[in-house]
Amino acid sequence: MLSTLLCGAALHAGALMNGCSMCSNTPDYSRPDATPHPRQGGVRPTAQFGFKVQKSERLLIREAWERADAYRPGKANWFTQQQKDLVELHETLMPELDACPPSGPPGIPGAGNVTSLLGALLKSLTTGDLALTLCSKEPPVLTELREWLITALTMEEAVVGLPEEQGRVLATIARAMDARKLLDLGTFTGYSSIAMALATADDAKVICCEPATEYARHARDWWHKAGCASKMEMHECGAEELMTRLLDEGNAGTFDMVFCDVGERERYPACHELAMQLVHVGGVVVYYDTLWPADSVLQHSYYPGLRDFNRRLASDPRVLASLVPLSYGITVAFKAINLDGPQLEAAREAQATGQGDDAMREVLAQRRAAAVAELAALDA
Repeated sequence: MLSTLLCGAALHAGALMNGCSMCSNTPDYSRPDATPHPRQGGVRPTAQFGFKVQKSERLLIREAWERADAYRPGKANWFTQQQKDLVELHETLMPELDACPPSGPPGIPGAGNVTSLLGALLKSLTTGDLALTLCSKEPPVLTELREWLITALTMEEAVVGLPEEQGRVLATIARAMDARKLLDLGTFTGYSSIAMALATADDAKVICCEPATEYARHARDWWHKAGCASKMEMHECGAEELMTRLLDEGNAGTFDMVFCDVGERERYPACHELAMQLVHVGGVVVYYDTLWPADSVLQHSYYPGLRDFNRRLASDPRVLASLVPLSYGITVAFKAINLDGPQLEAAREAQATGQGDDAMREVLAQRRAAAVAELAALDA
């Protein structure tokens, strides 16, 4: 079966394989001088009386998807049921790569952004397959949900769905922690929330937020199909709004696990500060799409906002963070200690302005003293 990740890869595969150059767009068959690509049989589609037929966008995307899916190693093509391996993949794509003009100091053909895009496609098609091959089986309802995404929604919407292998990661973490109170930020049509719900105990609760009413309705429908609706709670609002409300209602330090997939990635730092208040020590926060941008054409360009976010987590004394380069990237942050957020931010600003580490030492010393006092109170 296809992972949702392949949707993005296939869309970019259309850019790689539909045009005469590695980065060209789909050929415009309506132009008289348009030259058909060799893979398309060398003949432009025509109607019975010689009129040109303009293919629909969905048909062009499906054809690009079919070509990309044909190269998934060890798997039958979703459309043709034929298999190809990596050797065939490289033999097919290398001529296109070699045809690119030399670039960069080495003077290697295509050694610029095009190469990185091709490399991203190859890694998506191969590493993803290996990851899925070595994973536990996906619950059938989630397979059905992923297939529904590509038939009921537009391709641009479908690629927003969580990749299959990342759903396995969420389920594994939730089960390993025996998580009972979870927060799903950016639920979309429900894949991530269902993956966590099916992996947890009967009394677990997954509190979700999805500001788009249509997607929230789809999620509720899929919860019922998955048989886990009783575990779910939907809020049609933004992530920060819901998290602030939960804190105001006295839920600080009560959550076992948070999954963050809000659409505007620049909101991750704000969500992290709120998550640090909601999650107890020993809890986990998982951030999606933290390595490469997961847009409709798989543009693997520099991603400064989330690079900075991951650097910040790497130096955050409250967490042990690990950025896993799986599909679009997933960051797992384990909360190790409680620290006052504003006080920590002030200490960080002092460090950044060259005022030394004294402020940070003071923050940590105060937390240590508070922990000692809490332990003493328990022994009393």
